[in-house]
Amino acid sequence: MESHHIAIDLGAGSGRIIAGTRQGNEIRLTETARFTTELEQRNGFTCWNYAGLLEKLIDGLRITCDKLGKVPESISCDSWAQDFGLLDSGGALLSLPVYYRDRRTAGIPQHIAAIVPEKELRQRIGRSAVSDISTLAQLKFMAEYRREQLEQAAALLHMADLIHYELCGRAVSNWALASASQLMNVQTGSWDCGLLDKLDIPHGFLGKIASGKLVGYVNDPRFSRKLQGVPVISGIGHDTAAAFRAVDPGPETFFLSLGTWAMLGIRVNSFEQLPDEAIVMGVYPGVWTAFYGLPGMWIQQQCVQEWEKAGTFPGYAAFDAAVEASACNGIFDPLSPELFNPADMPGIIRELCAGNGSGVPVSIGDYGKVINRSLAECYGKAAARHNRKITNLTVTGGGLNNTPLLRELKTRFSLQIGPGEGTALGNIKAQIAALS
Repeated sequence: MESHHIAIDLGAGSGRIIAGTRQGNEIRLTETARFTTELEQRNGFTCWNYAGLLEKLIDGLRITCDKLGKVPESISCDSWAQDFGLLDSGGALLSLPVYYRDRRTAGIPQHIAAIVPEKELRQRIGRSAVSDISTLAQLKFMAEYRREQLEQAAALLHMADLIHYELCGRAVSNWALASASQLMNVQTGSWDCGLLDKLDIPHGFLGKIASGKLVGYVNDPRFSRKLQGVPVISGIGHDTAAAFRAVDPGPETFFLSLGTWAMLGIRVNSFEQLPDEAIVMGVYPGVWTAFYGLPGMWIQQQCVQEWEKAGTFPGYAAFDAAVEASACNGIFDPLSPELFNPADMPGIIRELCAGNGSGVPVSIGDYGKVINRSLAECYGKAAARHNRKITNLTVTGGGLNNTPLLRELKTRFSLQIGPGEGTALGNIKAQIAALS
């Protein structure tokens, strides 16, 4: 007997809608719509164009329902972590979700570190330092400079939670997204209101946390008629956690979700003696991972955008061939702060390579070679810092299309190829489990 499900997958660069058909133990995935996620400047901040995102999502879901031809059994959204919207008591957005690369949180982690010691942070949120892109850092900024918005807020919803709210009108926080926000106490699996009090951050807007739960039914006429009354599932809302759920690697295997960001993770049973840069994140209650947020395909994507503007990009097939043919031995640290959001990505890479005395890229193929070598070296070092003995690595995500990068990874790991659509597969597996 077949069952049909819809996964909304929101990435930092684009969004997709995937229709999943389950027949027996097999799940067949079909991409039905794709759209870009765009930014806009608002009140001095770089924000997500949420109205545009929602409009594209509504159109995409109508197309999906027409293609599916049947009423789905459920729908769920996953997204990148950290960014959020605040709702007022009437259910309206107080302000647009701010882009995680906006510089408003510069210096905030150091401010927090002066208040809460590293050891206490590790015990509370699962890491010894606060990330400047985290929800916690963003809220601390708002507590200092936009406090009135926090005091007016009735609910904080991360991006996937906002979409669930649009679908069914229920404001519920997803457990996986909450666990990644650095607002959750990893010992209790609930909001750490004591930490927020210590940091003088209001928290009356933090509400119910759900995992693998039916939170409501589609009841908004903006969406396709075929979706009305369809169950909305708060499954595994964090895109990386969803991909992890799809692969379900054992404790002796690293997992790499390779997309705009690279998330290198491994299952853990203890939060003690983890490297400082490890991010403790839950997949669902009872399953915790140590993740390392690392640079991903964004570095190459930014270069490609520059080349496309200049009219010099030859297309991905020719690009990959040029990368394979390149003999450039350049390398750089992908974690260099200069790469966070530069105006000229190729120029910065060239400067970094020249500065460390390695080979300086000249051709487009050289740049690709240097980027891939640098990323693979970065992932290898992160894995070795966690556990030098474990070399098994399963890769999933859009980066699987980068064959030259996979070759670089094979020189450092015992490589296994996971599903290209790991996030959507994990999303739909969580929906099926919630309905069973």
